[in-house]
Amino acid sequence: MVRATIMIDCGRQSGLGRVRRTLTLLDAFKAQGVTPRIFLSDEDGAGLVAEQGYTYQIGTPTDLADDILIVDTCTLTADEISTLCQQARVSCVIDDMGERPVTCDYIINPNLYATNVDYAAYTARKIFYGPAHSLLASDFFDQAADTSDRAGIVVSFGGTDNGVLAAAVAAQLSEITDEPIYVPVPDYLEPAGSLMALAERVPSVMPLRNPAMAELLGKTRLYVGAAGATVLEALASGCAVCVAATQKDQRHNVEYLPTIGIPALGTYHPDAMAVMAEKTLRTDMPSMVFNVDASKDIATAALHTYHHAA
Repeated sequence: MVRATIMIDCGRQSGLGRVRRTLTLLDAFKAQGVTPRIFLSDEDGAGLVAEQGYTYQIGTPTDLADDILIVDTCTLTADEISTLCQQARVSCVIDDMGERPVTCDYIINPNLYATNVDYAAYTARKIFYGPAHSLLASDFFDQAADTSDRAGIVVSFGGTDNGVLAAAVAAQLSEITDEPIYVPVPDYLEPAGSLMALAERVPSVMPLRNPAMAELLGKTRLYVGAAGATVLEALASGCAVCVAATQKDQRHNVEYLPTIGIPALGTYHPDAMAVMAEKTLRTDMPSMVFNVDASKDIATAALHTYHHAA
């Protein structure tokens, strides 16, 4: 029996996009007969794991000697990650920033800007990077509606926001567009009072508790929010995108996205984001090409190493 163990930072400290992408990779291993095991940093975000039919544990695994390990964390140090990788038979590290040189078998950077990141100080068999290796579930491609059938704007600043950041942008947008405005809030956060008051006052603003993001992005015209993993999901879903960095690990995205015609701000500013969003609705966005089999390709490579490593 081959077992894949994944470790994910989730919830309030890093959002849900990280969870969705890592579970997509785990699904690819499972499809090839691998037994899955999940460790989360905390309970926040566990609902998403349970929705996909997985069980989980909180904490750090200790029995990795015969496992394929997948690590997606923003809190562990390079030494801590390398130590875990050394314990596993095969190791995969999802690394967005190139700032924690580790020793592992595979580095994965699924972001659009990944080819600009310097991994010279890392030790790995191979680096999977860029849109050809974006960890996107097939739902984001399969549920994408035609442009003519789309309506609405998704305003979301990820699993770390209870709607405070989103409400300020949604309020501004509601004054300059008639589009319905959807504001996702994760199930582990109580929606902000400012968001609920806005929704009561402005019917076009609709808070959604823990919605299926593939379905939501697949039917709407525009994603406005944080410049994290949801950017890739929105683009794969056919949404136009405009974003702002709300966390340190999003800075590469906001530096790169304007170079391919996608508007982005280095800091959160609700007035500026609303203006940018209204303009984006009137502008043709660049089309992106992703590899829907990216997760399968990575899982296949890791399994080959598992079975053939000296």
